[in-house]
Amino acid sequence: MKYKNYYEILGVNRKSTKDEIRLSYRKLAKKYHPDTNKSEESEIMFKDITEAYDTLTNEEKRRKYDRQTNRLGYGVVDSNSSLSNVTYEFKSGVNVINDLLTTILGFKKDDAQNFGDIDNAPKEEKKPRQKQERGKDIITHLDVTLEEGLLGIQKKIAIKTYRTGMKTFSVNVPIGIKNGDKIRLAALGNPGKNGGKNGDLIIHVKLLDHEDFRLQGIDLYKDITISPALAALGGKYKINVLGETIIVSLPKHLHDLELVTVNGKGYANEDGSRGNLVLKVNIDLPLDITEREEKLYEQLLKYERKKEEKKNNIK
Repeated sequence: MKYKNYYEILGVNRKSTKDEIRLSYRKLAKKYHPDTNKSEESEIMFKDITEAYDTLTNEEKRRKYDRQTNRLGYGVVDSNSSLSNVTYEFKSGVNVINDLLTTILGFKKDDAQNFGDIDNAPKEEKKPRQKQERGKDIITHLDVTLEEGLLGIQKKIAIKTYRTGMKTFSVNVPIGIKNGDKIRLAALGNPGKNGGKNGDLIIHVKLLDHEDFRLQGIDLYKDITISPALAALGGKYKINVLGETIIVSLPKHLHDLELVTVNGKGYANEDGSRGNLVLKVNIDLPLDITEREEKLYEQLLKYERKKEEKKNNIK
């Protein structure tokens, strides 16, 4: 499935209104309309612009498009390749014409300007056509926190490229990304030779460890410490889960090291569904207790002894 970045094609963003999208479309349509622009790339650009406009000005289509791209990113996923979990992102903007020529038509912009003159050149001036070579991929890595992976986010990454030196790219990190996943930005690697396609920018994702949570699959595990009273009587327990504050209802009669599961509050899956939050209970007596608390514990101890004696007498 192919998901072009309609927002970048039209030069807008996810928060842009319909009026802003229409205004941008009119400017680009006037620039690339085949009736006024006879260049070969104008037809491709005009088709992409119209396709993007049709999707982003239709509320239902736009919501569906945003859901799909939030989950999968922008581009093509080849399920038969070794990079089946790779997300492709197609870039556009100031250099969109040159990018289209190099990545889609297979030759450089400078070559395209002289393309029409090749057939008119004397045969003896034609040079043997050299074999096209695809550019090498650029490999790098990106650190992602559990919070970022849970919600999905756009991050910036700086890469030293062969042609332009240091350059910053926007990377769409999809919801539920896993440690070791790869994000591929198509045609943003090293340039090809003799009109060959550019290589890709491949980003290896490292999901960072969290100081409070352990990730197992899509379940989050956390240790909590509670008092003997709360363990015996149960009650409400407030906890912050990756930026979201939730209230957990602890059951009565909890034992030390017992596990309490909260459904649907774990990490995210690729489809946006969530795993579970698993709390490991540690029961601990506070180091400092008041005189009143000490007396209450004494009364509790007396009651426990009487209860035990009664139990033994029955036997």
